[in-house]
Order: sequence, then C-alpha cells, then structure tokens
Amino acid sequence: MPAESLVRIGPSHYHVGHIVPAMVATEMTYFEEEGLTSHALYHGGLIPAIAETVALRRAMTEKSVDITPDVKPSAVFALAERGEDVHIVGCWRNRQDFNWYGARGIDSFADLKGKRLGVRDIGGIDHISLRTAVKRFGLDPDKDVTFVRGAKFHPHEHPERALREGEADVVALNGTDDRGLVEDGFKLLLTSRELYPRGRADRVIIATERMVEEEPELLEAYLRATIRAYWFITDYDLNRPYLEALVKRLRQTCLDAEEASRSGLEGGGRLSLPFDGAPSVEALRDMVAEGQEFGELADDFDLEPVLRLEFVERAFKDLKARPGLADQMQHVRGIFAARGPDELPPGL
Repeated sequence: MPAESLVRIGPSHYHVGHIVPAMVATEMTYFEEEGLTSHALYHGGLIPAIAETVALRRAMTEKSVDITPDVKPSAVFALAERGEDVHIVGCWRNRQDFNWYGARGIDSFADLKGKRLGVRDIGGIDHISLRTAVKRFGLDPDKDVTFVRGAKFHPHEHPERALREGEADVVALNGTDDRGLVEDGFKLLLTSRELYPRGRADRVIIATERMVEEEPELLEAYLRATIRAYWFITDYDLNRPYLEALVKRLRQTCLDAEEASRSGLEGGGRLSLPFDGAPSVEALRDMVAEGQEFGELADDFDLEPVLRLEFVERAFKDLKARPGLADQMQHVRGIFAARGPDELPPGL
C-alpha cells in the first residue's frame, strides 16, 4: 500500500478517555473491517491543551497526523480563522451534562463573587461552560471568581468531597445522583442543559484538507469504525469488563502522574457519544456565538467552510443499511432513547 495511504490518528489531549474510542475500533478490528487497513494510532496527546488554539495544526503536521478525534470546537474556530486547513468531520463528545452545586449559603450564580470554582482543567469543557455561566449571571469570570483546578474536581472523582471540605465553593457533577448534597443543604445552582438548551458539541473530530480532498474513502472508513466503537462503548452493561480493563491498561502507560492516578474506570464518554457520529450544527453555531461574545472570534466568522459533515453522514447511512448491524443498532438506539427525548438526532 502506498505510504500516503497510511492514516495517522492522534488525539489532541493526553487524557485516557480521549483515546478509548480509537482503541476500541483497533482492538475490535473495526478499522480493518471498514477498510482502514493501514493506520497508526499516536498515543499521549499531540499538544498541551492550553496551546491547542495556537499550535494544534502545527503539531499535526510535525507528527504527520491526518485525523484528530477530540478537539475543542473553540480551537478549531481559532485555527480556521487564521486560515489553517482543518475541517470538522464528526464528533466525539456531543453533550456532556454538568450539574453545578454550590456551598451552603450560595443560592445562585449571582452569589459567586469572590468564590472558588472547581474545574478539572483550565480551558477544559467544565471550565469553559462554567466561565460562560458566570458571565451570563452578570459577573466577570476573569476578575470576580477564582478557578481552582485538579483531578479531584472531575465529575467521576467525587468532587462533592472537595465541596463538603471547603476546597471549592462550586463543583460539577454529572448524572442525576446528587450524592446526598441537596439533602445536606447544598443547592443545585444550574445544569448545562439549562445553559445550552440546544446541546454543546464539546469535542469534535477534525481532518486535514488533504484527508478530506484526497482520501475520502479512508476518511469514511475511519468514521464508520468510530461510530461502531461508539455503539460498543454505549452498550456499557454488556461491555463494561473490557472497557474498564482497557482504561486500566491505558492509565498504566499514561505519562501524566495525575491522570495515571485517577480512580474512575469509565472512559470514552459513553453518556455523550453521538449515536450517528455527527455534531449538532445548531450547537456549534451557539458555540461560535459564545466565542464572539467573549471577543475570541470575529463577528463575521463563517462556520460553514469549516464543516465537512457529508463524510460522517454517508458513513452512518452505510452502517444503517447493513442487515448484519440492524439488531445492534436498534439496541443502542434504545439506550439513547431511554435517556430522554433529545438524546437522538431528529429523525432517528
């Protein structure tokens, strides 16, 4: 096979969960089954998250990476605005739910002036969402509050302990279990679904111009395999032993000590994976507006040239038409539907 047909896949970030879908597609042989017989998976993260908006495309060039599956849309917008050749071709984390709880005596976001807000990472999904919420409630996120970071504030790492012990005045949980906080006098201040009623495509899959224009068949093969990996991860009750073992293995080889020491074993964002592999375009438009609101994007920024979703649409259509996948697809669709009426894209 010609060297140019080798497809290199490299997550932008080092967090273990970011590599899980590609590892599933590799170990379950979905890549090969879908026609991506020559590929390489780059582990460890391409670039520090804080530099993603500036240097991600350069990192992809230096490591010959064609597809990056976990990029923040805000970074894609910034790169595209400077003329970098990146396109959104799919989605990884389509909606990550956060429920923000405040310390005793805090009744709303308007009470947060001078308070400490716990986040997993500065520049991460929870930080950006929380920053937006603070601003919408009339405070300056750069002056009126202090963001404190650490793995202890990850929703899966029991951040309620930090709230109870006074290490932060606001933390985020996900899911419906408040872990006894409300019963003990801590108040639910806001949910991300209230903040983003049309959803939030927190992490997207990007591909280079070369991949989009010269290797569309391989790009679609990658996307088909990725959607199948999403279905596998979503069926957590069936596949949990393997997925937890995979996360353990990846943590053992992770070079970041904080990430390697995390206790949570769930990885791959199963509650936020898109059923059809595609982001919500409406949610992306809302994120463009958010960037413009914070002065991070020009008022005339045009999202449309950045979007190349025809590949993921064809990939999903192909999988949907396969008799051999019909039972699995319907089973996973039922899992999505059981979560709520807005968990599936319109028409699915």
